Amino acid sequence: MTAAEPMAEALAPVTKSDYLGLTVEQRYSVVSQRFPPWLLTEPIEFPPRHETYGWACRVEGCDGGLGPTETRLICSPHAHEYCRLQDSAGLDEFVRTAEPVTSSKLGWALSRRPDCAICGSNREAWRHGYCTHHGALLGKARRRTEPQKRSRDEWGSEAMWRRMQRPMPPYDPCSVPGCVHDSVRIVGVDAEKHRVCDGHIHQWDDWLTTDSTAGPRGWEAFLASTPVRESVSPPNSRGQLSLAALPHGLQNEIRYALHRHANNPRRTVWRPTELQKVVDTLAASGVTSLCDSRIGDLAQKYGRKPQRRIWLDLPAAARSLMITEDIAKAAGWFDPILVGSAPFSGTTAGVNRRKVWDLTGVSQRWLRDAIWDYLRDEALKPTGKRPTVATVRKRITGIALLSHILRQDRDDHGDDPSRLGRADAMAVKDTWDLWFREQIPIPRLITHKGRGTSTLTDLTRHTYTVSMRIVLQRSHEKRRTPPGMDSFILGLPGYPQPVKKPRPRPLSEGDFQLLVSAESIAALEALDSNDVGLADIWLTQAFQGGRISETLKLRLGCVGLVGRAQPYIWRDISKVNVVDYGMPCHLPVYQRLLRRQQLTRAKLRARYAEQLAALDERGRARLEATWDRDKPVFPAALSNPDLALEVSQNGFRNPWSQWFESLGLKWITTHQTRSTLAMSLLDNGAPPALVRQLLGHFSEESLAHYAKYNDVTVKRHLQQVWAAGPGMDKPGTILLRPNEVNAADPAAAAARIDLTVVPVEHGLCRYGPVVGGAQCPLQKNCTDSPNGPCEHFVLTGADLAYWERKRDRDYHFAERAPTDETRDYILSQWHPWEPVLTGLREALDELGLLEEAEKLDLRAPVHDYFDPLFSTGFPASHLNQPPPAT
Repeated sequence: MTAAEPMAEALAPVTKSDYLGLTVEQRYSVVSQRFPPWLLTEPIEFPPRHETYGWACRVEGCDGGLGPTETRLICSPHAHEYCRLQDSAGLDEFVRTAEPVTSSKLGWALSRRPDCAICGSNREAWRHGYCTHHGALLGKARRRTEPQKRSRDEWGSEAMWRRMQRPMPPYDPCSVPGCVHDSVRIVGVDAEKHRVCDGHIHQWDDWLTTDSTAGPRGWEAFLASTPVRESVSPPNSRGQLSLAALPHGLQNEIRYALHRHANNPRRTVWRPTELQKVVDTLAASGVTSLCDSRIGDLAQKYGRKPQRRIWLDLPAAARSLMITEDIAKAAGWFDPILVGSAPFSGTTAGVNRRKVWDLTGVSQRWLRDAIWDYLRDEALKPTGKRPTVATVRKRITGIALLSHILRQDRDDHGDDPSRLGRADAMAVKDTWDLWFREQIPIPRLITHKGRGTSTLTDLTRHTYTVSMRIVLQRSHEKRRTPPGMDSFILGLPGYPQPVKKPRPRPLSEGDFQLLVSAESIAALEALDSNDVGLADIWLTQAFQGGRISETLKLRLGCVGLVGRAQPYIWRDISKVNVVDYGMPCHLPVYQRLLRRQQLTRAKLRARYAEQLAALDERGRARLEATWDRDKPVFPAALSNPDLALEVSQNGFRNPWSQWFESLGLKWITTHQTRSTLAMSLLDNGAPPALVRQLLGHFSEESLAHYAKYNDVTVKRHLQQVWAAGPGMDKPGTILLRPNEVNAADPAAAAARIDLTVVPVEHGLCRYGPVVGGAQCPLQKNCTDSPNGPCEHFVLTGADLAYWERKRDRDYHFAERAPTDETRDYILSQWHPWEPVLTGLREALDELGLLEEAEKLDLRAPVHDYFDPLFSTGFPASHLNQPPPAT
């Protein structure tokens, strides 16, 4: 054990707070214990076939170089060859049978040619086994024999000629450090003369022509050029990274960043040669830390070159080592990692977000600290209560817009919070009103608009002002703002939330059939160049009614059989945070997902082949069992080396949108499949409980948001809502709901209501003798009897509109009554009805059926005894059955 190890062991943090309290050196000492041994050497020697930093071709004995973005670990020549053969051979088979490639660039200056047959080790042989001098003499001697037309076999003087030759003195060594070849030419540069070999002469001429001129320090620049460096570098140098020229602290940061990057699921491949170029630039620029502001300027110089991604991601990977909360807060940006939390979720890339949350748009330090502290509080909340990426973005935008207003309106630019009062809050409101009324483009929204607009809408005005008040009220509650700011915070404007968007409209039968037809699915599969399963995703979405995010995030073990023959699918319902929610699976979808499972398992076995090979049969079974829980059934094809990330929404939507537009369709969203499925099931008699299960809802209100009932379905459900009539003891009491009719135990449901009912004047009669067939004692005067409404009269949801319209008619009539007594009498007749209509309306609203109840009477305005809602009495068991198929 070294001297550093006991110190690191003593500093080993127990909690996140312990780790965050360590210095940068202490953090590195703790974390570096988890580094692989090769990451701690100097130079760093990356494994040849590392998943992230691999540099050697998989073909045995091949010296070919890998492309900057090649993820299959085959060199460029083999990659081109495999493209021609990939339809007939798999990658593993190709690697086993391919011929190795010899590199003509790397290390050619490190080994001498054979010795000259005359000069020996003094000079290298170039032609016919002789050095350039003796080769030229031999050529002249042969040319003198050409007139006699003697063949080489007939010419017997070469041995005699060789005995007559004398060895030449050795050449000076090539001036290129590391080169072992003889120098044959002198070049002048930097007021000095350098002797170079034949190979470096050509590189010198090319360098003068294409890269530079022989100016000051031209020789050093020539030696630093890539061809020269490659010529004196052994083949394994492509896997080395030297950090010796950097300060010790920067070396630690880079090693830490390399470790973090290799464990990032959304990582890209970094070649050691490209890393070395970045390190050399850092050394030449005098940078001492990855948090130096000059790194951003250096990254801008690389455009789309391979090093640009390294420049951008290297500081991000090292951020949690070298940055503390105080540094980030002072610099004006936030990262949940720095406070011991995980990135905010909400998008496919949320958990793998590289960018920090930029708060520099908030110019007032106190206001920027307020949003920073708010984000810290939210980041440390338990899982399930943390905000999403979208919410965080809204909070920051709201505060940034408030900062903009204060900067424009106040003489002190809002830098002193103690001077803000109610008048300033009113000025803030005036600005919001002006922006909205005049539709003025707002710079902040132009720069960060994303999918939104550069002007305020009803929704964004509400959202941003709410965000603004929430952040400042949190600061007020935590006593982070001066007490004098109370009037300003409480006076900030608030605007009502606009009406929600229209309900998703179901797809028409023709459009739906077109979208799932065999020809259309074949066209979608043709767009799936990476075979990620676009058609499988779409058909699962279309027939299972999930949200598209839930479909994309299906795990590898998402399907199976329940019992002997019932296919089931399990998915996470993201909207209500329910994990592993099971539901019946459409058989064709089940079969497609089984096939997709096999394809994904094959990819996983190829990716983790070495890990599987090191395990016994039981260990392999355990590893593959974890894949069922952790790996996606639709893994993304790009930037996903571990196959741990699902296809992103953009990765699916872009080809999907191109596909359905090619079908001649417009204005269709994936979410409409939920409404289509709900409507289809309900109209075909499926119980609402089943529909809620398939859609992942847990209330009638959520179901009603998507389900557009037809008239028959509406009547059936409305008739199953019963309210006690005005003649009963407790008028308006809800006696029956649809979920009680469709209870799991039909016998229990039937016991709660009479076995039969008869339709009466826009209601139901539950009086036993009448239902049984006896004469009604009130001659069916359910509501007009001298004794008042009948105590057995029940209203259903289908009758609400009729009675409310009749009540409103009488109220209008009463207003024109000739005397107050007459008016009061007319109104008094409806006093018993008010609690009934109120209770029934509230029940229908709770079940999401109120809007349909209000429309029902308009669909069928003529309701009388000749066309009653129910033409005959029916038993309760019939209420629990779907209507006959039409």
